[in-house]
Amino acid sequence: MQDKSIIDMFFDRDEEAIKQTDERYGARLRSLARGVLDSAEDAEECVNDAYLAVWNRIPPEKPESLFAFVSKIVRNTALTRLRDGSAKKRGKNVTVCLDGLSDILPSGDDVSERIEAAELASLINGFLRACGEDERDMFILRYYGFMPVSDIAKKYGFTQSKVKMTLKRCRDRLKAHLERNGYNV
Repeated sequence: MQDKSIIDMFFDRDEEAIKQTDERYGARLRSLARGVLDSAEDAEECVNDAYLAVWNRIPPEKPESLFAFVSKIVRNTALTRLRDGSAKKRGKNVTVCLDGLSDILPSGDDVSERIEAAELASLINGFLRACGEDERDMFILRYYGFMPVSDIAKKYGFTQSKVKMTLKRCRDRLKAHLERNGYNV
């Protein structure tokens, strides 16, 4: 079933929309949540909580990409759960992932930094569009999806060393890109 049809089902308040969303994207969403929470049980709860949030947000929102919309909610739900300390195993993956970008991205604690977030997101998205497909996908899987380097290496048939080097080079180029655009990193 296509995203548009599923979104229409949400607008019709048809509970089948959640089932169809889960059939189409459930495995990917649970994998995303598991990457943040490092627990299958917590990931399942997180995805279910996200489905409720999607049910409450569609309508009035009408996303262009259902997966992007739902995955953002799952990711934010998982990060909130992790921050609140409700996950059984906390911290390891998030610390590793965010530490990899901490020297590039601002902390987000300052109000002015939050105001610049949209511009920064635009710069990062532009940078990622200019990357090669494999490099971009590895970067997104690692720093957005919290996928371990070993899993990325298996997925692409690369060595872990190659994945680490690709990510490092990508981070270095992103840093240079941000500096060229006025961000001191």
